[in-house]
Amino acid sequence: MSDNQQAIRAALNQEYGVLVSPEGIGSAARGEPKVLITMGSDSDLPLMMKAVDTLRNEFGIPCLVQINSVHRDLRTVVGHIDNLPASVQVIIACAGGAAHLPGNIADLRADLPVIGVPRDLGALKGIDALLSMVQMPEGAPVAVMAIGDAGAVNAAIHAAKELAIADPTIKERLLAYAEKRKQRVAKQNQTLEHKLKGYSA
Repeated sequence: MSDNQQAIRAALNQEYGVLVSPEGIGSAARGEPKVLITMGSDSDLPLMMKAVDTLRNEFGIPCLVQINSVHRDLRTVVGHIDNLPASVQVIIACAGGAAHLPGNIADLRADLPVIGVPRDLGALKGIDALLSMVQMPEGAPVAVMAIGDAGAVNAAIHAAKELAIADPTIKERLLAYAEKRKQRVAKQNQTLEHKLKGYSA
């Protein structure tokens, strides 16, 4: 590892987030982050680990993970987003309630695609977050995924598709991922007769 890479990793761990790659987390991670995964609170982490794990385990894509709260510390959010590593090409942002984070980031970084993941919490169970993200005004688009777990996984897949435009290796991994999903359906059909008999017993 070069001195420059070590310096970048130290800076990320100290202030600007944690690097995650197929090799590990933080000091064990390798490579440069291609995707930023950010959320308003560490209570969102269990949900967003589905995006992190999909990126690193299915597609081999290193990502940077950050906490950013536009409601509690807007100045830090601006600093983080303005100073992202140049290697970051896609941003995934999770938020609940008023869900301003993805839209604010879309405004701050007009050069990067932003994918929103609505958090399924509060009195409206994520509907408020979904509408907040999907109703962005003209000029600051956010690609909005489903509420909850499916949205986190789909955000990672969508980010991989963005990166695959210029990366044949990621494209191959996307096709392999799709094939695995097809094989799951085939296996379900192989055991379907036995399951049907179980229901009619």
